[in-house]
Parts: sequence; C-alpha cells; structure tokens
Amino acid sequence: MSKYLVLFLIPLALSASDGGEGGTDFWWRLFNFILFAGILYYLIADKIKGFFASRRESISNELSSVQEKLKEAKEKKEEALKSVDTAKEKANEIIELAKKEAAMQAKKIEESGEAEVEYLEKSFEERLEIETKKMKQEVVDSILKELFSKNGVSISNEDLLNIIKKKVA
Repeated sequence: MSKYLVLFLIPLALSASDGGEGGTDFWWRLFNFILFAGILYYLIADKIKGFFASRRESISNELSSVQEKLKEAKEKKEEALKSVDTAKEKANEIIELAKKEAAMQAKKIEESGEAEVEYLEKSFEERLEIETKKMKQEVVDSILKELFSKNGVSISNEDLLNIIKKKVA
C-alpha cells in the first residue's frame, strides 16, 4: 500500500509552485495528468481488460445461445410444417376411405333392402296362395255341407270317390 501512496505523493510534490514567478504551471499539470493516467492504467488496466473481455465473452455466449435457439426453433417449425402436411395427407386419405366406406354401406343397405323386398313379395305370394287354397277349401266344405245337409241330393260312394280322386289329382 505504501508503494501506491508514494506514487501519488510524487506528482503532488512536483506540481507545487512557489507562486513568485508569475508563470503558469501548465506543463507540470500536464505531466501530473499523464503520470496519473499512467498509474491509473497500471493499476486498473488488467481489471478493465478482464471486465471487457468477460463482458464480450458473455455477450458472445448469449448471441451464440440465441442463434442456437433460433436454429432449433427453425428446425421445430420445419418439423411442425412437415407434420401438418403429413396430417393433411392422412386427413385426405381418411376422408377418401370414409367416402368409399359410405358408398359400400349404402350399396349394402340398398342390396339388403332389395333382398328384403323380394323376400316380402315372395312371402306375400306364398301367403296369398295359402289363403286362396284355404278359401277354396272353405267354399268346397261349405258347399259339401250344404249338399249333404239337404236330403235331396244323393251321391253314391263311387261318385264321391271319383270327385275326391279328381280333387287330389
């Protein structure tokens, strides 16, 4: 510490003037300033250089990290755009598949409806035939009952057998 104190006292002693000459002490003041600046540079130059070097390093690191983050963001953006395109393609494929399935389902429903209609028509025709046979049977039965209930008609057994044979055949 005393070393630094001596360095500050020397310029102070050199700058003292006797006050009688009437001249200026400009040159002494200039010398003192240069000496002060030199000592100041000697004492804090390394710290200032270190400060600015570390500041430059930190700014450089921040800049590189920001550039790296920007690069990652661009890559993620490209990946996102690719995944959006892929999703659009898949959506279009799904839509096409859904349209095809809808058409197939409509065709199946139509075929099923046609088969149902055919079945119902066939069932109706069979039912109609059965009902027609029933009606004929009932009419024949009622006529036979009417004929047999009246004593005025007489049919021999052979005629009856012939009628039944005709009916069966």
